[in-house]
Amino acid sequence: MPAFEPTRDGTTLSFGDTARVTTEDVRFHVPVQWDITVDAPKTRRAPRSAKQADMLVCFPVTFTPVAVGEFPVDVTVTLPKLTLVDDTLTANTATPEYCGESTITGYTPDMRTGKPYTGYVASWSGTADPGVVATGVEVSTRDATVTFNETAD
Repeated sequence: MPAFEPTRDGTTLSFGDTARVTTEDVRFHVPVQWDITVDAPKTRRAPRSAKQADMLVCFPVTFTPVAVGEFPVDVTVTLPKLTLVDDTLTANTATPEYCGESTITGYTPDMRTGKPYTGYVASWSGTADPGVVATGVEVSTRDATVTFNETAD
């Protein structure tokens, strides 16, 4: 694996910035080094199937494998966990498929280093009560949690 400087645990980044994190498979501990970018959210009207939701807030996430560890068998690594946040509260969560099709995989034979893969995390605003609409995204791995929001501290 090449030299890799991960983003420090507890770091807050602005939308569009890139965090560097590492995940691994749970059985053989094969690592994958990632560049993760969370872009500013896009708002769209919720489909009728999203009952009691008025608007969807879609956060596009780009996962780029920087390096994939080698092992004699194919493995699936854990992807970084994405959590919607609003200041210190956990925010409303919607099905990410409402925002678009995800191309991300943790299956190492399907990964290509340097190739960006897209995923989404989605929040919602209610018709009667808006609830807690996400303003940011936490990206978590075993070693670090990095927060993305409009204006980094």
